[in-house]
Amino acid sequence: MKLSKNSRVVLTLLGALVVMGGLTAASVPLYRAFCNATGFAGTARKANATLAAIQTPGKKIVRVRFDTNTNGVPWSFRPEKAYVDTRVGKSAMVWFDVKNNADHPVTARATYNVLPDTMGAYFMKTQCFCFNDVTLQPGESQRFPVVYFLDPKLVENSDTRNVPDVTLSYTFFESKLAQEGAKTAS
Repeated sequence: MKLSKNSRVVLTLLGALVVMGGLTAASVPLYRAFCNATGFAGTARKANATLAAIQTPGKKIVRVRFDTNTNGVPWSFRPEKAYVDTRVGKSAMVWFDVKNNADHPVTARATYNVLPDTMGAYFMKTQCFCFNDVTLQPGESQRFPVVYFLDPKLVENSDTRNVPDVTLSYTFFESKLAQEGAKTAS
């Protein structure tokens, strides 16, 4: 069966539409993966324990400030300390206090960002509550550690070597998985 010229054009355009729709659907996960891999747009990177263990502390000290927010989540959320002076290349730990002020269990996940954006590629976290959903029962309080280090390579970059302080910002959002589970249960 031979297709007419118009049929071939329509099929070609439909094929292009399907390919473009697929690229659109894949763009958000691909962008997230790119940001996590490169630290683009201030995205702190997840480091494995092996990488953290081989770091050697340098002389440079960077003040790491902590910012906490909740977006519609009925929680109190704050860092134990407003900032930590961190030696580049040396692991540091900070604690965050979280309390559920609601009369029902709440599941949320924290998103994070590093400012200035150029420091995101050098801010390495080995342990963080932000890697998973967190569920707190009514009135429950928890303390969460974050273990991180600043990659010594930041002193080799002209955009980051003279940065005196960094802000690590967290925002809790209600977990989409928890919302979907509540909808299917009712």
